[in-house]
Amino acid sequence: MLVLGYAVLGALAASLASMSGVGGGVFFVPIFLFIVGLEPNLAVGTSKLVVAVVSIISGLTYLSQGSTSLKKAAPIMLSMLPGSIVGAYLVAYIDPEVLEVILAAFILYYSGRLFLRTYREFRGLSNDKPAGPEGGRSNNVAMVAAGALAGVFAGLTGTGGGAVIVPILTTLRLASLKEAVATSMVSISLGAVASASVHAATGLIDYRTALPFASGALAGSVVGPMLAKRMSVRALRPVVAVVLSLVALRLLFS
Repeated sequence: MLVLGYAVLGALAASLASMSGVGGGVFFVPIFLFIVGLEPNLAVGTSKLVVAVVSIISGLTYLSQGSTSLKKAAPIMLSMLPGSIVGAYLVAYIDPEVLEVILAAFILYYSGRLFLRTYREFRGLSNDKPAGPEGGRSNNVAMVAAGALAGVFAGLTGTGGGAVIVPILTTLRLASLKEAVATSMVSISLGAVASASVHAATGLIDYRTALPFASGALAGSVVGPMLAKRMSVRALRPVVAVVLSLVALRLLFS
């Protein structure tokens, strides 16, 4: 019965994570800490493994349904890895807590704009606007820069890059909200696998806990993208806003 409960929690967390473009650490780390009762290092390492499952499966689902393309995600994916290495190196020279506050403020500002947009649309005060032009050399350069920036913040603060990628892509009008979410999930998959591999090599994964959560996450990582594709932008926007707000609060109070 406990295993089934873990699987259901994994499915729900994976669905929300994949619908909002974040890896899912904002859900899995607290679950492993406060519900399962793992030690902090094990909670983080086990979360990384489940997040790797979520990002791979949801990324493949988004690609298969045509919500994004590997060509779109590749510049971000490839630039995130060196960015995260630089971020990890800069930890010795920059106070991560200061950057966590800055990053949290940016995410809360972006989430607030999403909430405001939702409210205005509910009141009939605004309409959706399409994202800016896609493709072209300038967009590829911007994608590389977005991936590098997300990687640096991930390396410095330990926060998944998806919480940065989605706001950047939509704010710079490089993608619509739906495409930004899909692109983010594809983009973070390589880094998630690399991170999970490091934690596995250092013995910081509780596989007995990871297995039921990962099995549930397999289903949630398919359901989430399917729901995101069928939802209107108006319906998806508050979901993204809520999840990103949780990421920001975790940065501020972790």
